[in-house]
Amino acid sequence: MKITKLECIPITVPYTRARQVRGRAVPGSQNLLLKIHTDEGVVGIAESGGAALGYTGDSVDSIIGFVRSVSRLLIGADPFNIERLVAQMDTAAKYSNQAMAVVDGALYDIVGKALGVPAYTVLGGLSNEKIQLGWVLGYGTFVTPDDAATRSVEVVKEGYRAIKLKVGRGAVEEDIDNIKAIREAVGYDIRLGIDANGTWDYFQALTALKKMEKYDILLCEQPVPWREIDNLARLRQKVGIPICADESATELTHLLQLIEKDAVDALFIKLAKVGGITQAKKWVAIAKAAGIPVMCGCMVGTGLETAWQAQFLAAEEWMGHLEQENLGVLIIHDQFETVRQPITDDLIKCVPRVEGGYMYAPTGPGLGAELNEEKVVQFMTPGRSPVVVE
Repeated sequence: MKITKLECIPITVPYTRARQVRGRAVPGSQNLLLKIHTDEGVVGIAESGGAALGYTGDSVDSIIGFVRSVSRLLIGADPFNIERLVAQMDTAAKYSNQAMAVVDGALYDIVGKALGVPAYTVLGGLSNEKIQLGWVLGYGTFVTPDDAATRSVEVVKEGYRAIKLKVGRGAVEEDIDNIKAIREAVGYDIRLGIDANGTWDYFQALTALKKMEKYDILLCEQPVPWREIDNLARLRQKVGIPICADESATELTHLLQLIEKDAVDALFIKLAKVGGITQAKKWVAIAKAAGIPVMCGCMVGTGLETAWQAQFLAAEEWMGHLEQENLGVLIIHDQFETVRQPITDDLIKCVPRVEGGYMYAPTGPGLGAELNEEKVVQFMTPGRSPVVVE
């Protein structure tokens, strides 16, 4: 089998509930859909999730540029040779993890389809038959105590046992009011984490976390900017809330630095952030060797991104030790489950099953996702056209 053609399709997927990122209204998730064609008629598909210059460093245009650049490595290559292709791409382009990840995902889709098995079988088999989820409050929306309490009760009613609250956008007192409201609404049996997205400086983080300790916070994700690994280590020594790194933990070498400096209690991964499944397996192996649990987020993509990550989460045993936040399709469609309210207007025809706070990886071949071609046309970003490289 040989790769014959690469097809990049810019899409914008509308949010059911209006959202903001960094104070600006965002009409939808701006993604790239990739199709990798082969000479045997097998087509691999994958989605970047929301392209994020401020997080991964990639935009839709830079991902297209990456695919053009590495096409010389891919066209004519055997798609089964994923490890070699990823190594070549990683050498060919610096800081293009989200772009490399979407290629990696489409390659796994090809391999699974060619063998007639889900990608998790290719990755070593089914380790986690169901994936426990945690819900995120405040993604793209500003939260008041009333909002936080009401939403938390809804989340728990749907079977979720963990909640993470976005913090650091306003005064610390506002964040504490939201935390207090959540605890009063759902009690202390529910695990509650917070995520500052690197918005605090060291002193702000220190004082804020000291004030929040009494609320039994599971962890604080990325309290300080991503470059400040030393400050993560300082905070970890001075506060009673476990410290988790997200933006600071991208490359494999970052993990080694965090571990060497004893800077974290937990780590946060997204396939788009680290370069795809091939790199993620190495990333998680390093974390496991250090005994550090790993939580997985998402780039708020469609059911295709959700299915891609569900394959990885189902296969990787170490990912069964914390609640996961592979919530993209749920966030886009503004719902907590997919059984009572089947999602029929997504990029793929059948999104992963979510029920009772658990996600189940698709069992179909490859990523287990079939494109809804009508929606591909509908979601095409206005003014853009597919880019084909042969």
